[in-house]
Amino acid sequence: MRNKSLLLEGIIVAAVIILALMAWLSPGQEMSDLKVACNDDAAGLLVSYLASQDSGALEVVNMSYQQLQDCCNSQTELALAAGNFDMAILCPDSADKLIASGQPYEVLGAVVVNALVLVTSQDKLPQTVGYMNGRDIQKQLVWSNLGSSIEMQPMLPSGLPYALERKAVEGIVLDILGALKIGGYRSALPADYPTSVLVVHKDLIGGPELANFIKAYNQAAAEMNSTEVLTRELAIKLELEDSSAEVEVWKDMGVQYRMLAMPN
Repeated sequence: MRNKSLLLEGIIVAAVIILALMAWLSPGQEMSDLKVACNDDAAGLLVSYLASQDSGALEVVNMSYQQLQDCCNSQTELALAAGNFDMAILCPDSADKLIASGQPYEVLGAVVVNALVLVTSQDKLPQTVGYMNGRDIQKQLVWSNLGSSIEMQPMLPSGLPYALERKAVEGIVLDILGALKIGGYRSALPADYPTSVLVVHKDLIGGPELANFIKAYNQAAAEMNSTEVLTRELAIKLELEDSSAEVEVWKDMGVQYRMLAMPN
């Protein structure tokens, strides 16, 4: 009987150790408090910097983040509905859809503006433009800047650069981070609304965790808007020795991170 008891205790201890190691070694986590979902784009670059050792923000906030392939797909909607994340950075289309579905989230504010740019293979006005499937706001953005006569073709995000390369379309709408990874002519698509917004679970509103996060976020956003930090982070992200030219394009396109206000 004593041997069985010792064996049971040993199994419990081993299970606890394994679970602790799994939590500690899980990929993409810097800390383990607030869980943030984002895309691998300009907004995601800010989140990864916020959670990095280079930012002083870790002194005031504990967080982990996961970069998603597409904020507008069904997997993201299910993950948010299941409460797997405390907050998420989404395109306005996806944020509106999430809140309209009755999920307990609300928009806290804009994260980045003017991060969507037009990439063309030739230095002329395109007649056909591919945009990310499920993002009607991108279609309206092109029409408001270049005219409604342009034919807009929805595509999977991963297929946009290939469509431009194969001349299936004359231009594509990309996040600035994606646009900097491929060749072509880049044109700004300025808008009076944000490229992405932060949605927060309502349980966090008014609590100290969210207040600390906003403080840390605003610090990171201010730092990332500076040429010095942006140059360093883009060089790391794009695996370049010198990202000065990319930073110049970033600035010319009008890309800028926004500060968040404390909710009432």
